Amino acid sequence: MSLQLMLLIAGVIVVLAVLVYNIMQMRAVKSRLAASARKESLSRPSEAPREPTLRADLPASTTPSVTREAPDFMAEAVLTLQLPDTVDITPELAQQMLKTPGKRIRLFWQPQGAAAWTPLQSAADILAFLGSSASVEKVSIPSEAPVPVHSLAFCLQLADRSQAVTPEQLDAFQKHVEGIAYLLSASYTPFDVALEAERAKALDKACAHLDLQIGLTLHGKVGPLPGQQLLQAAQKLGLVLEKGALRYQQSGREIFRIESQEGSALSEDRLRKAIQDPVLLLDVPQVNRPEQSFDEMLKLATQLAQALSAQLVDDRQRPVNEQGLALIRTEIGKATQALRDIGIDPGSPRALRLFTA
Repeated sequence: MSLQLMLLIAGVIVVLAVLVYNIMQMRAVKSRLAASARKESLSRPSEAPREPTLRADLPASTTPSVTREAPDFMAEAVLTLQLPDTVDITPELAQQMLKTPGKRIRLFWQPQGAAAWTPLQSAADILAFLGSSASVEKVSIPSEAPVPVHSLAFCLQLADRSQAVTPEQLDAFQKHVEGIAYLLSASYTPFDVALEAERAKALDKACAHLDLQIGLTLHGKVGPLPGQQLLQAAQKLGLVLEKGALRYQQSGREIFRIESQEGSALSEDRLRKAIQDPVLLLDVPQVNRPEQSFDEMLKLATQLAQALSAQLVDDRQRPVNEQGLALIRTEIGKATQALRDIGIDPGSPRALRLFTA
């Protein structure tokens, strides 16, 4: 056998070995992703999704602190730039960094050797921590701001209530960050657009199955409810008319709200007219303690019903009774646990980002 033929055979064997190794690696990744897929859906028990909801390299129990903002490697596509010791960012470049294409973009800075991330929400923030000397003098720099700069993370939200991010948006996001990295002489590791798009679809599907909102309807016994009476009774109980709804808040966070069933926004003008079957609505993923929040909503709903000579009915216009309330509480408990099973604590920053249009 000639040396040339032997080299050709050896080359073929090496190529086949590489292909087999790559196939084995892809199967291993898919196995890890399938293991982290969310558990059985509440609304469709027989249709539990098999798509991945978490990164293959991020355990399901790894959840960012709810008290400190940071890149969310489960719910965001994250590109982290490793910056040189000194960078020169002009106001124009700072504005360009904030115009990253896509939706739900967040930008974070991390000093060398530190564990905490600092959100950069404006050009002034970027210049304060990363700008050139001339630019920095124009803004107030926190005295504890460490140097040199270490990391800059660009985060693209993978999904929310409107839709999952598209491959085109992911590609545009990565190309934009690549351009920023070039201008800053920074290094970074690109992600696989196809894999991130699959993660986005899986996350969107999981959240759609677990997106639970509980409504209690105030049904007038003798017809539509007088809007002004509704407004006055609601305000006495602590609700505030804001952004097209009567909202009940605690510590600046909405617990539940009252909306018009017909879909029109509640306003002072609208409340001068009769309101047909207003609905008290609890957004389960967006509150810290869904079951306790439901009990609080039920208490106020009962008080409103008494004040307005109305009765509480469910979404099928059936009077609310203890059996029905028990079923609602069970549903809320299941939804809460199912969210936690896939790493989403109700009311957490992650939940607020995912369950917002």
